[in-house]
Amino acid sequence: MSASLKNLTELEEIKKPLELFKHLKTDLDKLKSQVSNLSKVNLSSKLLKGINLKKGDVPNPKILEFTGRRLSLSLNNPHIKELSERLQKNPEDSKSRLELVEIFLQESENSSLENARDAYLLAMLEVEMQLISTQKVNIALATQTVFLMKLQKFLQDELTKIDTKIKDSGHVETILQKQQERLHGHVDTLMEKQQEKLRGEMDFVQKCVVLLKYKPIEILYELNLGKFKGATKIPFGDLKNGFDAMLSHLVLLPLATKNLELMFDILHRLESKNPLVGYHHAKMFDVLAQIELIISGIVNDVEPRKKGLENLSNALNAISLAVKLVGDIPEKSVEKATVHRFGQLCYTIHQNFKSLNIPVQNEHLQRMRKAVQLLEYMTSDPKIQKLQNKLMSVLDSNSH
Repeated sequence: MSASLKNLTELEEIKKPLELFKHLKTDLDKLKSQVSNLSKVNLSSKLLKGINLKKGDVPNPKILEFTGRRLSLSLNNPHIKELSERLQKNPEDSKSRLELVEIFLQESENSSLENARDAYLLAMLEVEMQLISTQKVNIALATQTVFLMKLQKFLQDELTKIDTKIKDSGHVETILQKQQERLHGHVDTLMEKQQEKLRGEMDFVQKCVVLLKYKPIEILYELNLGKFKGATKIPFGDLKNGFDAMLSHLVLLPLATKNLELMFDILHRLESKNPLVGYHHAKMFDVLAQIELIISGIVNDVEPRKKGLENLSNALNAISLAVKLVGDIPEKSVEKATVHRFGQLCYTIHQNFKSLNIPVQNEHLQRMRKAVQLLEYMTSDPKIQKLQNKLMSVLDSNSH
């Protein structure tokens, strides 16, 4: 087994792919700590004249560090070493880190799963910086997709190995069959369990790829979130091109936490009467819910099902508050988008209740009627009409 492959099999998200976002977040937090600690060292060195403090040890090419050294050694671009060296000197050099990840994306077709993992976490480190931009969000989403698809391929290859072993075990020589029947029966059972486990894990990753698919943000924009600490309003340009554009995509990054929470805090404080806040908050909870419910369907475990339903409830509360701000007739684009998401979520919740054999309460049916009523003002759009028809079909089936 190669050193690289051995490193992969030791990773927690390889051992437990259903918990991959949890384990990746742990390593992302380590990267954040590296940058934070070195920033404090640099600050201290400026304050304490005459004391020479190190900016950090020489990058270790065997582990993931904020310099991207391990990733840089696997890429062919001759400029890559310089980028890693710049990051060693200045841990907060976003331009160099983004350039490194962009070079990876150009070479990603022939890169390893370990390379994709490093690039994904380095991109997410940038998303969590105080200065956030549409470029950073787009790059993070691109690397997330590459990583998930390579993880899916890794699991597929492992499943193929197990399938081959099970197939081969059925062709034991007759003279050995009786002598090894018990042993083979035990081995086959273990392999079949491993086969079932891998199928579930691969199915989970595949569904995450679909759930988290995206279209790149077309506009180039950046926000310094620090400037909103004592602000009393959000400029329209920042709201439209910054908060709205970025949040619509940040909610598709399960590892995004710090800046996602900060952006919602700012919106709740300064735009509490704007349905846009609930619109994005609902999507965030919906994505988290679907991830947990996918896991629940694979392992038939109570805990992910509970978390999934809690997040669906949070999503419904968020979008319901936004709908109250819309009023009786949606007119503005944000109001129409809010009503659309409300209708979608009502239908999604009904379908999940149905699949989980949970009785649908009259209260939820009333919400669906409300959605049908509001969607009536938007039925010139075929997509809206299709959603309205789905809701009406459910209501008709529950009226008999």
